[in-house]
Amino acid sequence: MERRKLSLRNGLWHAVVRAIETAAPDYDRVNERVSLGLALRIRNRAADKLALRPGMTVLDAGIGPGTMSEILLSKSDGITVVGLDASAALLGAARDRRSLRSFQDRIHLVRGVFEALPFKDDCFVRIVSAYAFRDSRNRMKAINEFHRVAKNRGVFCVVDLGKPDARLKRAFVTTYVHYLAPMVALLFKTSAVDGNPWRAIFPTYEALDTNSKMTEHLRARFSDVRIEEFGLGGMIVMYAGKAPG
Repeated sequence: MERRKLSLRNGLWHAVVRAIETAAPDYDRVNERVSLGLALRIRNRAADKLALRPGMTVLDAGIGPGTMSEILLSKSDGITVVGLDASAALLGAARDRRSLRSFQDRIHLVRGVFEALPFKDDCFVRIVSAYAFRDSRNRMKAINEFHRVAKNRGVFCVVDLGKPDARLKRAFVTTYVHYLAPMVALLFKTSAVDGNPWRAIFPTYEALDTNSKMTEHLRARFSDVRIEEFGLGGMIVMYAGKAPG
């Protein structure tokens, strides 16, 4: 069970990537509806907490269509963002994002996966993975890689869905993600998106560990791990600092 929850089967991982690619035209608008207006607010809160300063290089791990990169770049005029994604189609969507065009000299797009990051050791002072970390094929390998590429005293920040520890809260959130979220998505998506790719959220949510277990996994490599919970614990922000040495 532990191994299953730390990994996504290869077929499921590819299905999730295809679903995100399909959802890209309506990604931001529908996700705001599905998250009951929390997704963007939590992204902004996390970006503010990172205390971005001019000269920082920030990794946006799982850039998707560029939502988080846009927020990060808007917070500080002097940062550079490296946007990583396994999908060439999603990197293309980020490249074509109208609101990112004015930042084109401060954003660089790279194709790669979390479990084998194509970067040297100790190169990012801030790393953010927004609504993407749960899609890792192997979360412990991904954590090891994020620790490797983080600078000493750097911060790895995860913004994602959460699985509450309390059983009643977990049952409510699970029911919402499984049944209600896809229905909300179907109501608000446009004809630009075929089918209902938001149904792919539940299999990745099902494979998640509880919030306390996720915190434990980060503490295996990082120090000073903190978690904030929102929406009964169904959405979380985790901050993990890399100790010097």
